[in-house]
Amino acid sequence: MFQNDFPLLSTASLVALIMHKAGSGPVTLESCESALDALFQQANEPPGLPSAERRDRLAGHLADLQTACILEPLGAGIWQLTRRGRRALEQHPEGLDQTDLARYPEFAEHLRHTAHKPCGMDPRGAHFDEGFRAGMTGQPITANPYAFDNADHQAWESGWSEAQEDRQG
Repeated sequence: MFQNDFPLLSTASLVALIMHKAGSGPVTLESCESALDALFQQANEPPGLPSAERRDRLAGHLADLQTACILEPLGAGIWQLTRRGRRALEQHPEGLDQTDLARYPEFAEHLRHTAHKPCGMDPRGAHFDEGFRAGMTGQPITANPYAFDNADHQAWESGWSEAQEDRQG
């Protein structure tokens, strides 16, 4: 199942629900859950996900909005919109996704600290670099020295293609 299978459960929709709810006063996870359940009832649609999974998504979005300084805690489990949050709600009444949130420095910093780090060097990096150098020096794609049906060939070709893009633009 994909998130887009249930539009009311998309990131932007859930964030819009939270922000609109917070626009009229403090919110809790429970009040956001109730509002989401009411939307499903109004749409005459089944929620599509178990209650615990919907709750986890809402909790994650509440945390993200706090990290982006769109919501601020009033106490344990209670949030309100900040001035930034009110501007975000005016500018994005349809909600925000992670791309939008990444424009806020606090959230961007959070992403940098929580991003997955590569766990090792790409073993084919040298072949990519070799292909890149070949492409930059004008060699044809047929100069690829590796057998057509293996990953070394693909890495070399990717490097060569990257060089072509760099040369053109």
